[in-house]
Amino acid sequence: VVVGGGFAGLSAARTLKSLSPSLDVVLVEPKTEYIACPFSNLVVVGERQISDQVFGYAAAKAQGIRHFPLYANQIDPVARRVELSDGTSLDYDRLILAPGISFNYEAIDGYSEAAAKLMPHAWEAGEQTILLREQLSSMQDGGTVAIVAPPNPYRCPPGPYERASLIAHYLKRHKPRSKVLVLDAKDRFSKQGLFQSAWRSEYGDMIEWQGLSDGANVIGVDPVKNLIKTDFDEYKVDVANVTPPQRAGKIAIDSGLATESGWCRVEALTFVPLIEPNINVIG
Repeated sequence: VVVGGGFAGLSAARTLKSLSPSLDVVLVEPKTEYIACPFSNLVVVGERQISDQVFGYAAAKAQGIRHFPLYANQIDPVARRVELSDGTSLDYDRLILAPGISFNYEAIDGYSEAAAKLMPHAWEAGEQTILLREQLSSMQDGGTVAIVAPPNPYRCPPGPYERASLIAHYLKRHKPRSKVLVLDAKDRFSKQGLFQSAWRSEYGDMIEWQGLSDGANVIGVDPVKNLIKTDFDEYKVDVANVTPPQRAGKIAIDSGLATESGWCRVEALTFVPLIEPNINVIG
Protein backbone atom coordinates (compact mmCIF):
# COMPACT_ATOMS: atom_id res chain seq x y z
CA VAL A 1 0.00 0.00 0.00
CA VAL A 2 1.25 3.46 -0.93
CA VAL A 3 -0.38 6.35 0.93
CA GLY A 4 -0.02 9.62 -0.96
CA GLY A 5 -0.12 10.15 -4.72
CA GLY A 6 2.26 13.05 -5.22
CA PHE A 7 5.70 12.93 -6.82
CA ALA A 8 7.19 10.56 -4.24
CA GLY A 9 4.26 8.21 -3.69
CA LEU A 10 3.29 7.76 -7.33
CA SER A 11 6.92 7.35 -8.42
CA ALA A 12 7.37 4.64 -5.80
CA ALA A 13 4.15 2.86 -6.78
CA ARG A 14 4.93 2.86 -10.51
CA THR A 15 8.55 1.82 -10.00
CA LEU A 16 7.56 -1.08 -7.76
CA LYS A 17 4.98 -2.28 -10.27
CA SER A 18 7.52 -2.01 -13.10
CA LEU A 19 10.18 -3.94 -11.18
CA SER A 20 7.76 -6.63 -10.03
CA PRO A 21 4.52 -6.79 -12.04
CA SER A 22 3.17 -9.55 -9.77
CA LEU A 23 2.99 -7.16 -6.80
CA ASP A 24 -0.45 -5.95 -5.80
CA VAL A 25 0.25 -2.23 -5.53
CA VAL A 26 -2.52 -0.10 -4.02
CA LEU A 27 -2.45 3.70 -4.11
CA VAL A 28 -4.44 5.58 -1.48
CA GLU A 29 -4.89 9.15 -2.70
CA PRO A 30 -8.13 11.13 -2.29
CA LYS A 31 -7.59 13.30 -5.34
CA THR A 32 -8.37 12.06 -8.83
CA GLU A 33 -6.00 14.68 -10.29
CA TYR A 34 -2.70 15.97 -8.99
CA ILE A 35 -1.77 19.66 -9.26
CA ALA A 36 2.01 19.99 -9.22
CA CYS A 37 3.92 22.67 -7.34
CA PRO A 38 7.10 22.65 -9.49
CA PHE A 39 6.77 25.37 -12.16
CA SER A 40 3.68 26.79 -10.41
CA ASN A 41 5.57 30.06 -9.83
CA LEU A 42 5.34 30.53 -13.60
CA VAL A 43 1.56 30.34 -13.18
CA VAL A 44 1.76 33.05 -10.50
CA VAL A 45 3.44 35.46 -12.94
CA GLY A 46 1.22 34.56 -15.90
CA GLU A 47 3.75 32.63 -17.97
CA ARG A 48 2.10 29.22 -17.57
CA GLN A 49 -1.49 28.03 -17.18
CA ILE A 50 -2.71 26.15 -14.13
CA SER A 51 -4.01 23.45 -16.50
CA ASP A 52 -0.37 22.70 -17.38
CA GLN A 53 0.15 21.67 -13.75
CA VAL A 54 -2.61 19.05 -13.67
CA PHE A 55 -1.83 15.33 -13.98
CA GLY A 56 -4.07 12.28 -13.75
CA TYR A 57 -3.60 8.70 -12.59
CA ALA A 58 -4.58 6.92 -15.82
CA ALA A 59 -1.04 5.70 -16.54
CA ALA A 60 -0.76 4.20 -13.07
CA LYS A 61 -4.09 2.42 -13.45
CA ALA A 62 -2.99 1.12 -16.86
CA GLN A 63 -0.02 -0.50 -15.12
CA GLY A 64 -2.38 -2.38 -12.85
CA ILE A 65 -2.07 -0.14 -9.81
CA ARG A 66 -5.32 0.02 -7.85
CA HIS A 67 -6.29 3.57 -6.88
CA PHE A 68 -8.49 4.20 -3.86
CA PRO A 69 -9.66 7.87 -4.07
CA LEU A 70 -10.05 8.13 -0.30
CA TYR A 71 -8.25 9.66 2.66
CA ALA A 72 -6.14 7.49 4.92
CA ASN A 73 -7.42 8.28 8.41
CA GLN A 74 -5.14 6.08 10.48
CA ILE A 75 -2.26 3.65 10.12
CA ASP A 76 -1.94 0.67 12.46
CA PRO A 77 1.68 -0.52 12.04
CA VAL A 78 1.19 -3.45 14.42
CA ALA A 79 -1.80 -4.89 12.56
CA ARG A 80 -0.35 -3.61 9.25
CA ARG A 81 -3.59 -1.95 8.33
CA VAL A 82 -4.68 1.39 6.87
CA GLU A 83 -8.10 2.74 7.85
CA LEU A 84 -9.79 4.70 5.08
CA SER A 85 -12.20 7.63 5.23
CA ASP A 86 -15.18 5.52 4.13
CA GLY A 87 -14.78 3.19 7.11
CA THR A 88 -13.08 0.35 5.25
CA SER A 89 -9.51 -0.76 5.80
CA LEU A 90 -6.63 -2.15 3.77
CA ASP A 91 -4.17 -4.76 5.01
CA TYR A 92 -0.60 -4.50 3.75
CA ASP A 93 2.63 -6.44 3.73
CA ARG A 94 4.61 -3.25 3.30
CA LEU A 95 3.57 0.37 3.55
CA ILE A 96 5.08 3.37 1.81
CA LEU A 97 3.93 6.63 3.34
CA ALA A 98 4.33 9.80 1.28
CA PRO A 99 2.40 12.22 3.52
CA GLY A 100 3.53 15.51 2.06
CA ILE A 101 3.47 18.50 4.40
CA SER A 102 0.97 20.31 6.58
CA PHE A 103 1.04 23.85 7.93
CA ASN A 104 1.63 25.03 11.47
CA TYR A 105 -0.81 27.93 11.25
CA GLU A 106 -0.67 28.53 15.01
CA ALA A 107 2.92 29.74 14.76
CA ILE A 108 1.80 33.09 13.28
CA ASP A 109 -0.79 35.05 15.25
CA GLY A 110 -3.80 35.84 13.06
CA TYR A 111 -2.91 33.36 10.32
CA SER A 112 -5.16 30.41 9.62
CA GLU A 113 -6.62 28.37 6.80
CA ALA A 114 -9.29 31.06 6.45
CA ALA A 115 -6.67 33.85 6.48
CA ALA A 116 -4.84 32.07 3.65
CA LYS A 117 -7.80 32.95 1.42
CA LEU A 118 -6.69 36.59 1.81
CA MET A 119 -2.96 36.10 2.30
CA PRO A 120 -2.18 33.03 0.18
CA HIS A 121 0.75 30.76 0.94
CA ALA A 122 0.48 29.10 -2.50
CA TRP A 123 2.65 26.27 -1.15
CA GLU A 124 0.04 23.80 -2.38
CA ALA A 125 -0.74 24.31 -6.04
CA GLY A 126 -4.27 24.98 -7.25
CA GLU A 127 -6.66 27.58 -5.84
CA GLN A 128 -3.88 29.22 -3.83
CA THR A 129 -1.72 29.59 -6.94
CA ILE A 130 -4.55 31.24 -8.84
CA LEU A 131 -5.37 33.54 -5.92
CA LEU A 132 -1.78 34.81 -5.67
CA ARG A 133 -1.72 35.32 -9.44
CA GLU A 134 -4.94 37.35 -9.34
CA GLN A 135 -3.70 39.52 -6.47
CA LEU A 136 -0.42 40.22 -8.25
CA SER A 137 -2.24 41.02 -11.50
CA SER A 138 -4.67 43.46 -9.85
CA MET A 139 -2.03 45.27 -7.77
CA GLN A 140 -1.33 48.85 -8.82
CA ASP A 141 2.12 49.85 -10.05
CA GLY A 142 4.12 51.09 -7.09
CA GLY A 143 2.75 48.45 -4.71
CA THR A 144 4.66 46.18 -2.37
CA VAL A 145 4.61 42.38 -2.52
CA ALA A 146 5.68 40.77 0.76
CA ILE A 147 6.98 37.21 0.77
CA VAL A 148 7.16 35.60 4.21
CA ALA A 149 9.75 32.80 4.15
CA PRO A 150 9.37 30.12 6.85
CA PRO A 151 12.00 28.75 9.24
CA ASN A 152 13.80 25.50 8.45
CA PRO A 153 12.89 22.80 7.73
CA TYR A 154 10.25 23.17 5.03
CA ARG A 155 9.44 21.80 1.60
CA CYS A 156 11.53 23.19 -1.28
CA PRO A 157 14.20 25.36 0.44
CA PRO A 158 14.87 27.57 -2.65
CA GLY A 159 11.13 28.09 -3.27
CA PRO A 160 10.53 31.50 -1.63
CA TYR A 161 13.55 32.97 -3.40
CA GLU A 162 12.62 31.50 -6.77
CA ARG A 163 9.21 33.10 -6.25
CA ALA A 164 10.77 36.45 -5.33
CA SER A 165 12.87 36.30 -8.50
CA LEU A 166 9.95 35.53 -10.79
CA ILE A 167 7.67 38.11 -9.19
CA ALA A 168 10.43 40.72 -9.61
CA HIS A 169 10.77 39.62 -13.24
CA TYR A 170 7.03 40.19 -13.71
CA LEU A 171 7.05 43.55 -11.91
CA LYS A 172 10.07 44.81 -13.85
CA ARG A 173 8.15 44.36 -17.09
CA HIS A 174 4.63 45.33 -16.01
CA LYS A 175 4.79 47.36 -12.77
CA PRO A 176 8.34 48.70 -12.55
CA ARG A 177 7.76 51.08 -9.62
CA SER A 178 6.80 48.16 -7.37
CA LYS A 179 8.85 46.33 -4.77
CA VAL A 180 9.34 42.82 -3.38
CA LEU A 181 9.97 42.58 0.36
CA VAL A 182 11.23 39.20 1.61
CA LEU A 183 10.76 38.75 5.37
CA ASP A 184 12.77 35.70 6.38
CA ALA A 185 12.67 33.70 9.62
CA LYS A 186 16.34 32.74 9.16
CA ASP A 187 19.68 34.39 8.43
CA ARG A 188 20.85 31.99 5.73
CA PHE A 189 18.92 30.40 2.88
CA SER A 190 19.49 27.95 0.05
CA LYS A 191 21.77 29.25 -2.73
CA GLN A 192 21.78 32.67 -1.05
CA GLY A 193 24.88 34.02 -2.80
CA LEU A 194 23.58 33.12 -6.24
CA PHE A 195 20.13 34.57 -5.62
CA GLN A 196 21.32 37.85 -4.14
CA SER A 197 23.91 38.35 -6.86
CA ALA A 198 21.25 37.85 -9.53
CA TRP A 199 18.82 40.14 -7.71
CA ARG A 200 21.35 42.96 -7.68
CA SER A 201 22.30 42.55 -11.33
CA GLU A 202 18.79 42.00 -12.71
CA TYR A 203 16.51 44.01 -10.43
CA GLY A 204 18.64 46.59 -8.62
CA ASP A 205 16.92 47.53 -5.37
CA MET A 206 13.51 46.11 -6.36
CA ILE A 207 13.99 43.12 -4.01
CA GLU A 208 14.70 43.80 -0.35
CA TRP A 209 15.59 40.80 1.82
CA GLN A 210 15.54 40.93 5.61
CA GLY A 211 16.63 38.03 7.80
CA LEU A 212 16.20 36.92 11.39
CA SER A 213 18.98 39.18 12.67
CA ASP A 214 17.24 42.14 11.03
CA GLY A 215 14.14 41.44 13.11
CA ALA A 216 12.24 40.04 10.14
CA ASN A 217 10.75 37.01 11.90
CA VAL A 218 6.98 37.30 11.32
CA ILE A 219 4.95 36.85 14.50
CA GLY A 220 1.51 38.02 13.39
CA VAL A 221 -0.68 39.17 10.53
CA ASP A 222 -3.93 41.02 9.98
CA PRO A 223 -5.30 39.58 6.72
CA VAL A 224 -8.13 42.13 6.46
CA LYS A 225 -5.78 45.13 6.66
CA ASN A 226 -2.90 43.38 4.85
CA LEU A 227 -0.63 44.01 7.83
CA ILE A 228 2.42 41.92 8.67
CA LYS A 229 3.99 42.15 12.13
CA THR A 230 7.58 41.17 12.84
CA ASP A 231 9.52 41.13 16.09
CA PHE A 232 10.32 44.84 15.74
CA ASP A 233 8.16 46.32 13.00
CA GLU A 234 4.85 46.38 11.15
CA TYR A 235 4.35 46.47 7.38
CA LYS A 236 1.29 47.49 5.37
CA VAL A 237 1.61 45.77 2.00
CA ASP A 238 -0.46 45.32 -1.14
CA VAL A 239 0.06 41.58 -1.66
CA ALA A 240 1.08 39.24 1.15
CA ASN A 241 2.40 35.78 0.32
CA VAL A 242 2.66 34.16 3.76
CA THR A 243 4.20 30.68 4.02
CA PRO A 244 3.84 29.41 7.59
CA PRO A 245 6.15 26.91 9.33
CA GLN A 246 5.62 23.35 8.16
CA ARG A 247 5.53 19.80 9.48
CA ALA A 248 4.79 16.34 8.15
CA GLY A 249 1.38 15.61 6.65
CA LYS A 250 -1.52 15.01 9.03
CA ILE A 251 -1.63 11.24 8.54
CA ALA A 252 1.97 10.89 9.74
CA ILE A 253 1.23 12.88 12.88
CA ASP A 254 -2.10 11.16 13.60
CA SER A 255 -0.47 7.74 13.26
CA GLY A 256 2.35 8.53 15.67
CA LEU A 257 5.08 8.34 13.03
CA ALA A 258 6.23 11.93 13.57
CA THR A 259 8.36 13.02 16.51
CA GLU A 260 7.83 16.09 18.69
CA SER A 261 9.57 18.08 15.96
CA GLY A 262 6.55 17.45 13.72
CA TRP A 263 8.66 15.49 11.23
CA CYS A 264 9.38 11.79 10.69
CA ARG A 265 12.91 10.74 11.57
CA VAL A 266 14.11 8.07 9.14
CA GLU A 267 17.22 6.01 8.50
CA ALA A 268 18.96 7.92 5.74
CA LEU A 269 19.60 5.09 3.28
CA THR A 270 16.32 3.17 3.62
CA PHE A 271 13.78 5.87 4.61
CA VAL A 272 12.59 3.55 7.37
CA PRO A 273 11.32 5.45 10.45
CA LEU A 274 13.47 4.91 13.50
CA ILE A 275 10.35 3.88 15.44
CA GLU A 276 8.73 1.53 12.87
CA PRO A 277 10.68 -0.99 10.72
CA ASN A 278 7.83 -2.07 8.38
CA ILE A 279 7.16 1.30 6.78
CA ASN A 280 9.08 3.59 4.46
CA VAL A 281 8.42 7.33 4.76
CA ILE A 282 9.34 9.31 1.65
CA GLY A 283 8.72 12.67 -0.01
